[in-house]
Amino acid sequence: MNLKEKILFLRSQGLSQSEISHHTGIAQSSVSKIENDEQLDVSYSKGAALDRLVSERTQKNQILASA
Repeated sequence: MNLKEKILFLRSQGLSQSEISHHTGIAQSSVSKIENDEQLDVSYSKGAALDRLVSERTQKNQILASA
């Protein structure tokens, strides 16, 4: 998954740009730019935080699906 796909996945899970920003440290304006193909990268630490958030949401979905 690239950055945009990760952001779109989280948005499809009901997270706002501000919530993604809060959980990852990626500025809300950067979240918007990533969604609109205006920004292609972020720092390693922010990318890692985004990966963790996607992983948490994926695990949550798997738990709900198996319940």
